[in-house]
Amino acid sequence: MNVLETIRSYGVIPVLGLKDPQTAPLVAEALRKGGLPLVEVTLRNEGALACIKAIKENDKTMLVGAGTVLSCAQVDSARNAGADFIVTPGFNPAVVKHCLEAGLPVTPGCTTPSEIEAGLELGLDTFKFFPAEALGGLEMIHQLCGPYQNIRFVCTGGMDFNNIGAYLANEKIAAVGGSFVAPNSLIDACDWNGIIGLCKKAVDISLGFSLAHVGLNGMDKREGLMNANWFSERFGFPVKEGEKSNFAGTFVECGNMQFPGKNGHIAFFTNSPERAVAYFNRNGVPLRDEFKKVDANGNLVAVYLAEEIGGFAVHILKKSK
Repeated sequence: MNVLETIRSYGVIPVLGLKDPQTAPLVAEALRKGGLPLVEVTLRNEGALACIKAIKENDKTMLVGAGTVLSCAQVDSARNAGADFIVTPGFNPAVVKHCLEAGLPVTPGCTTPSEIEAGLELGLDTFKFFPAEALGGLEMIHQLCGPYQNIRFVCTGGMDFNNIGAYLANEKIAAVGGSFVAPNSLIDACDWNGIIGLCKKAVDISLGFSLAHVGLNGMDKREGLMNANWFSERFGFPVKEGEKSNFAGTFVECGNMQFPGKNGHIAFFTNSPERAVAYFNRNGVPLRDEFKKVDANGNLVAVYLAEEIGGFAVHILKKSK
């Protein structure tokens, strides 16, 4: 998995202004324990490069990037410190080309059609959108992605626990970033458990798991419709008939056939099936590849876990807009 795929698989990247190389590895350890083994260290403080070096020396598998990179000299310094990728606030052609020539992944800030086209010309498809909220947020991104449909953004600037869920439910968002998972107040207080808790909260929001519906298997159309009507008669749910199944409201799916699961399935929504699959893979949860479903653009929209629970399969679905 390459750098950008790794970042997309988590959906959240801590963007921190670390300055103390003594505590930097402890911050990184807390991020990892919270489920986010990646960090962008901004080059805004004198000790930033030393922090990058200290983190990489302590944990070679931690994905560490250098942010706020403004010159080719800073690219070289970051690479020498052990940085795995570069993030720039704007689009500096010289800096971007220098990164590409060095084989160093780079995510430049691009917020206009001209900057995006310049990045596309160099083979890039993922850009930083900064400052996201001040520039119009998701509505601005929607407009930009109209003519440029195969690009994604890493959004920073104004990200917090109140808005990242909406960003991460959008397929054009590769990730969100910020210090909200490890604010300076917690770092200065060495409150590692506090940081772990905030990281876990961000991971939960990134995945966005919620109950979608319960599905019951049926032998045929007659049984499927009979089951749907049973729920309608008792709970007043409207019945919507379908070819393969019938819904009683939005809560119960009554199959006209045998779906995965001895008795049926339990479906959960997620902000991103791709992110959910990566999460399950990291945690050793097997999936049923033969039941993966993609949309017309090739985006994953549904998958089943290989395991069953209580005679029910578990279905993972892209959350409806």
